[in-house]
Amino acid sequence: MAWHEATALARINKLKGEAPDFNVQRFEEYQRLYQADIAMRVAKEQPTTPPLFSLPRGKAVVVDTVQIYIAITNYDEFRLDEGRETEASHERAMRLLHLYYSAADRAIEPSAAQRVDFHNGRVHAVVLERGKQGVTRDTLAQALAFVDDFKRVADAANRELARSEFNAEFRIGIDVGTCVAINNGTGCEQEPMFLGSAANHAAKLAFGKEAGVYVSDRVRALLNLQEFGVISEFVSLADADIIMNAARQDASGNLVFGVQDRQAYTPDVVANWKEEVRRGEFPDFTDPSFTFSHREPPLRDIDYGELSPSRSIRMPLVSMYADLSGYTDYIDAAVASGGIRDAVRALHVIRQEFQNVVEKDFGGRKVRFIGDCIHALIAEGTRTETDERKSVSSAAQCAGGLHSSFGLCKSVLGNLDNLGLAIGVELGPTPVSRIGIRGDRSVRVASSIATTRSEQMQRDCEDNGVKFGPRALSVAPVALGDLLYEDGYTASMDYDDVAACLSIAPAQVASPNYARVHVPSQSPQPRAHFKSE
Repeated sequence: MAWHEATALARINKLKGEAPDFNVQRFEEYQRLYQADIAMRVAKEQPTTPPLFSLPRGKAVVVDTVQIYIAITNYDEFRLDEGRETEASHERAMRLLHLYYSAADRAIEPSAAQRVDFHNGRVHAVVLERGKQGVTRDTLAQALAFVDDFKRVADAANRELARSEFNAEFRIGIDVGTCVAINNGTGCEQEPMFLGSAANHAAKLAFGKEAGVYVSDRVRALLNLQEFGVISEFVSLADADIIMNAARQDASGNLVFGVQDRQAYTPDVVANWKEEVRRGEFPDFTDPSFTFSHREPPLRDIDYGELSPSRSIRMPLVSMYADLSGYTDYIDAAVASGGIRDAVRALHVIRQEFQNVVEKDFGGRKVRFIGDCIHALIAEGTRTETDERKSVSSAAQCAGGLHSSFGLCKSVLGNLDNLGLAIGVELGPTPVSRIGIRGDRSVRVASSIATTRSEQMQRDCEDNGVKFGPRALSVAPVALGDLLYEDGYTASMDYDDVAACLSIAPAQVASPNYARVHVPSQSPQPRAHFKSE
């Protein structure tokens, strides 16, 4: 398997030609059509989905939102045994996520919030503003009420369903602002996305080891609380402020939904959940319920619809995160200037080409798109074991291929000079499954130290480049060290750079019009080799 410039260019041109001419709507226009569709579905007793969850291909909706991220800060306590990942520790961590994802969805169902996605130890939820004047205090109150509800349901579920085995602590990030909603998925792989600085900043606020509720200054301004400027990320919202501001009021200022109402409904949620466990409709969280097996590469053959706790994968593999840097500023500028259609068409082409590189060129498997980032898995080996060195070698080639394809995308699409590509790579034993509420609302998950570390490696790259984690470096081909600093980072690495180091045939040049001058390689000077154990 390999990347070829001619093949990639043909794919990109085809994707550009077939990319939908996105119909961009404001939320109030979309909402009228959505409500009519819901009424029709209810009348015909057909299933329904939340607003913006399963947008048709080719539709983008501009909407004011409250963005919420909830992250488990002490996740490693549950997925490590004495500092090591084992099958037992992974089983325990997956049971935690199974409980946590289910608690979030059950708290969401009666609330104004809707789930966007789950990713490792993080929930992404959103509350949509129905008015036309930006996010109101009442909409923010609904978001804070959901946060309070979630913590209550999660605590009760852990206590009554898991016998207090999972004392998870949460860090919650909240921001408000205008985003663009699109959907990239189909069937059991729905991928609703909210693009914009509010979603991006809420995720950053939830990133850290200290538990609490962390809000942006835009949120503090709505709540008439002191603003903190650049240090706002380090000052958590007091519980008293959450409770006080989580009360919804009607137009006359009368309290319509307060803390007592939410306290009353929590026992009903957990009681119904316990009854489902008793009837065998949901797993008993006190008993091991995950069965793992090795999956023979290539991983692109994984069908997430076939996975479940009793049919899970666990094997050494390479986790990769490839994130577009600068895209949030790009989409915010597009919202301000009216250029949303071109911005989301460009993202459509780039993300699909990234998936093509991962799956078609290197036999990997996309886990999900997270906004403008792709999370993917790669492995080489047999039906019984992973060849770790070959897996890292393939991942290096894939990272180079992603950078080369990205260069071609920028040339073909134009006006993308301010965007970069940051890629993180790490190797390690990783469970892969599908968990949470059953059916189409269940969630595909790949979660391990390797997935967490590869995401951190991507963050370390900042604007551009590739960075390998320590375990990937320990087994990588020694020749790859010519491209990397001792910490595993390089600011520039295209496919031919990797091919030259690993003595692989270079990419086919597409045509004189798209010679490598359009995909510049800035091969670094030879550096100190790392040693392979």
